[in-house]
Amino acid sequence: MSCLLKMRAAREQMSTSEKKLADFILANSALIRDYSSQQLASSVGVSQSSVVKFSQKLGYKGFTDLKLAIHETVVRQDSGGAEEHELAHGSHPVQTIPQRVLHSKCEVLASTGLLNDDECLLAAVKAIESGKRFQIAAVGAATLVAKDFASKLLVLGYPVSAEPEAYIQLSGVATLGRGDVLFVICAAGQTRSLIHMAQQARKAGALIVTLTAYNSNPLNALADIRLYSASHNGQPNIPQILEPVSQQHVIDLLFYHLVERNARGRELLIRDQKAQADLAKRD
Repeated sequence: MSCLLKMRAAREQMSTSEKKLADFILANSALIRDYSSQQLASSVGVSQSSVVKFSQKLGYKGFTDLKLAIHETVVRQDSGGAEEHELAHGSHPVQTIPQRVLHSKCEVLASTGLLNDDECLLAAVKAIESGKRFQIAAVGAATLVAKDFASKLLVLGYPVSAEPEAYIQLSGVATLGRGDVLFVICAAGQTRSLIHMAQQARKAGALIVTLTAYNSNPLNALADIRLYSASHNGQPNIPQILEPVSQQHVIDLLFYHLVERNARGRELLIRDQKAQADLAKRD
């Protein structure tokens, strides 16, 4: 995953000065190699230490390492990485509302795929497969994604709970222990009730999987396995559309992995489809 895509994915959770740096770099990525940290700071209107901290927040030792990563990304884009260039810069030529919505969803799906490598996805899949019990916690719109995930896991025969009410979720978390899994869905990773649940589960020895935005947040700090959703595509006015799309895509990826790896699950899935078809005939 390119440093520009990392930057764009984490932008919505950045501070004001960090957003200024991210926007300037994304708009002038081809020129950044000629900037010193002091020159960049002066151009953006922030302190030099802010540039260094910004680089470190993205996972680099300092601005020099970030600058090198940006240059490598630009070279790769110039060599034919048009798709990644579009994802990194959020540009698109379409104008009508249906086209813009479709394009935004395609962008966020592609970004989500780049944010989650196979290693992390398979780690989450193995946690589900080996867990004694599996609880999904979420609030707000993410509870719909959680319920969908739970219904998929139930069809495959996994013991799962996904209650919409926070107090019932907390009661369930209180019963978790070693060998159990808590899967938390939270876009910003800042919801207090979910952080509290993760803290309780961690104390009890349960394994914690999080699905949050690509940034440093309290939920990620508690997680054993981290998965990421994307939402920002240059149009911050529609995160309510894009965040659930991204979260659902991660869930669908996990489901496909589980189906492919579990012969018993495939058998149960076919049985469920047949039962649904029989019920439809009766109606």
